[in-house]
Amino acid sequence: MARRFEEVISALEYSELMRFKADLDSGAAAIKKNLEESIKKRLKEHEKTCATCSSSLNFYKTSNYTLIFGPDDFRKKASFCGLDCMEYFISRLKASRAKSSEDNISNTRIE
Repeated sequence: MARRFEEVISALEYSELMRFKADLDSGAAAIKKNLEESIKKRLKEHEKTCATCSSSLNFYKTSNYTLIFGPDDFRKKASFCGLDCMEYFISRLKASRAKSSEDNISNTRIE
């Protein structure tokens, strides 16, 4: 990440660098606003491939589905080309969760 950020900084013109520095010196409100807008835009985007079968997704189809899951501080997103792929993903997720809970129970000892 550091290298990519350095590349972005080096690509800026002098006037943009000065505006960037002035914004940082004054509390970085404009930078924060731009970052938040960028994050919101990315959150609205879908994945480009199905999480189950890896086929390409056409975003203009109504048969695409996106599942957002996980705790608030670590959201995950998975997109699917159809209900069958989403159902398969969910069933595998349930099986994985059941297996991990069985492993936790078998690892506890009653003394």
